Amino acid sequence: MLSNPIEKVITYLYEVGDPILSIAAQVEAKVDALKQAEAKVVCCRRKLKESRRLLLACVKHGYVDSEIETADAMCNRQKYRP
Repeated sequence: MLSNPIEKVITYLYEVGDPILSIAAQVEAKVDALKQAEAKVVCCRRKLKESRRLLLACVKHGYVDSEIETADAMCNRQKYRP
């Protein structure tokens, strides 16, 4: 259909009225809010990854790899129990 977002296209239309401009402003505000939310998600994922890395390092200080792997296998078995 369009190759550009409609909120950008309307600026090139002749004599666009206030109702359309108002809706376009609302759409642009939602686009901005979505960008901010996506940035927060990226930040949260990065923090989660760092926390998991720290947790694994702490676990490795008290357990050997075979114990961790056994616990991992037990966790997988619990997922598939009816």
